[in-house]
This record gives sequence, structure tokens and C-alpha cells, in this order.
Amino acid sequence: MTVALNLADYQADPKPLVAGVAKCLREESRLMDVIPFPTTGALGISVLQEGDALPAPTWRQPGSSHGSVVASRPGELTERAYSIGNEIQVDKVLMKDSRAKLYDPFVYQTKKVTKAIARTFAEKILLGVPTEESNPVGLYHRIWNDLGASQRILAGSGGLDISPDATTLSTQVQTFIDKLDELIFGLKGNISEDNGDVYLLTNDTVLLRVQSVFRQSGMLNQAKDILGRTFVTYKGAKFIDVGYKVDDTTRIMTNAENVNGYTLSGGACSSIIGVRLGNEYFTGWQQYALDVSDLELQSDKVTYKSVIDWSVGISVAHPRHSVAQLYGLIVA
Repeated sequence: MTVALNLADYQADPKPLVAGVAKCLREESRLMDVIPFPTTGALGISVLQEGDALPAPTWRQPGSSHGSVVASRPGELTERAYSIGNEIQVDKVLMKDSRAKLYDPFVYQTKKVTKAIARTFAEKILLGVPTEESNPVGLYHRIWNDLGASQRILAGSGGLDISPDATTLSTQVQTFIDKLDELIFGLKGNISEDNGDVYLLTNDTVLLRVQSVFRQSGMLNQAKDILGRTFVTYKGAKFIDVGYKVDDTTRIMTNAENVNGYTLSGGACSSIIGVRLGNEYFTGWQQYALDVSDLELQSDKVTYKSVIDWSVGISVAHPRHSVAQLYGLIVA
């Protein structure tokens, strides 16, 4: 893949409409903001996935030669891009209204549409399923159908209660921290402090509870990004609240998961999904760059229209160090 662009790069685009849309996407979705998007120019890409076993070298006796062993052929996956976007239409009478206004109608519509794109992107990156042919397959499905058991970490039999009124909370908190280490180990193969490429995706309830647990344990660490936003961190890994769906009431990652981790309703549990960014791990990619067309008067001569269009996909390359889920957390 080529050098990756991200939304910060697009915010610096010389075209004001592209820069403005990128800025709004960044503000609305931290998840979308941190994912890199290398350009491929193709609707689909082939991803080489590392095999499960290493080759087995042999010992030799003096006078004999070493045998020849080769690594197993890597698995090959096909990922494809999906176009996300929307038309922005504004009536001519609003565009031509010369009165002093509290808001510009085109700017207002653009911001609303862009926020919806950001939320829809985050929703499908987590919750997309193969039967939905117009968007990527999400991380929940991939974890439970494409990756090994090592990438699925149960917090505790029957759930791990770290809610404020949990009994034996101090013991539960220590177990939770152990499980966070296990989650990061599933991504990195170590639990060092150098985990700047790891992001821990969850919802606002879990994030606030984690922040409280860390503060009371003397472990609270925070980092700020270039926009001045604060991230709660653990050993360098940054927590991200993936936010709400477009209805503004339904969390993308809920507190109603079954304790089994893959049934996403009917229970009282939550999850943390860890991702390790990088072309050889988890990344976004784009067929072509984020495009925002100029506002133009349409053939009906009464409607101005601009179109936001972006053909993007995701890739999970490494079967053990790309994505992992800590599930069965009770936080409320």
C-alpha cells in the first residue's frame, strides 16, 4: 500500500470543502480520526494473512546437511472498498436569501450530513455483517468468525462486575487490570509501556468507569491529541468512545451484550475491542481520496447540490496481533 493519509491530512487540503468536511469528521468520530487510509486505486485488495505455524528447522549431525523447510503459504483474503457519502441539497431561495442569518444553510446541511457519515462509518466498522452488501464486515463478526480463540478474552465467568456498587470491588478491579494486560498481550505479544499503536474501543459508560477505576487506583494517565482532546491511556494504549448511532440515543457498543460476547442484545455486559494499527495489522484504506464536489445549480434551476463521496474499506491482516475483544464486563 502507498503512504497512508488520515483525516488530519485531509483537513489541510487546499480545497475548502474537503478540509471542512474532514474537520467535521475528526470532531465527530475519534475512531475515524485515528485510522490511516492508504490509497490503492482499486475496488478490492488482496491481504496476506500470516500462517498459524512457523517452519520447523532440523538439527544435524556432523557430515550431514541441514534439511530444507519453508514457511507455509500465507492465507490470502480479499477486502473491498465501499462508497460512503451523501448529497447535500439546498434550495435556491435559501442560497439567495440576503437577510442576516444565524447560520448558512449549506454549511448547516453539510455539518449534519458529515456527522451522520462519521457515525455510520463507526457503526459499520464495529457492527457490519456479511449480509449487508453495501458496507464493510465489522470487527465483532470478524473476531467471532475469522479469528482464533486467543483473540477473545472473557472477563469473568458470569461477567466481571466493576460497577460502582459491585461487591468486593477492589478484587474485581485487580482482575479487570489483569484482563486489560491480557487484551494488550493478544495484540502485541507483550505488555510493555510502548503501545502507541493500540487503541481500545468501547462506549462512554465503560470509558467513564475505567477512568474512575484508574483514578482511584492511582493509575490514571491521559494524553492529548493535536485537537486538544484528552484520551485515557493504559500503558500507552488509548481508549476511544466509539459513540452513538445516527439516532443519537443508541450506543454503537452497548451495555446490553450477552456475557458470551457475540450476542449484542438481551444481556447486561459490555466489551472493549482492542485494535493495533498498521498495514500488517488493522488499517483502513481508500480506493480514492475523500471527494467533496463544488456546490452547483442543478438542471431544475432551483436546487444547489454538492456530493460527499469516499470509497473506503478496512483490512485485518494479522490473525493474532490485529484485533482482540475483552468481553463480559458489567459496568452499570
